[in-house]
Amino acid sequence: MKSKRNDILVAYYSRKGENYVSGSIVNLPVGNTESIANMIQEKVGGALFEIETVDSYPVGYTEHA
Repeated sequence: MKSKRNDILVAYYSRKGENYVSGSIVNLPVGNTESIANMIQEKVGGALFEIETVDSYPVGYTEHA
């Protein structure tokens, strides 16, 4: 059931692109946490807010900044 309240905020940080999934590195167009945040927002309503980094993470999952 969706809430009609306006005071709900679903804030998330999610890594798109290369991610570790089930023992393999795969390219995800939508990060895992973003997918879950969307599911939460669908259930409770409110606004979605993506937390973005000031400095980008390396493109490769195993690369170091």
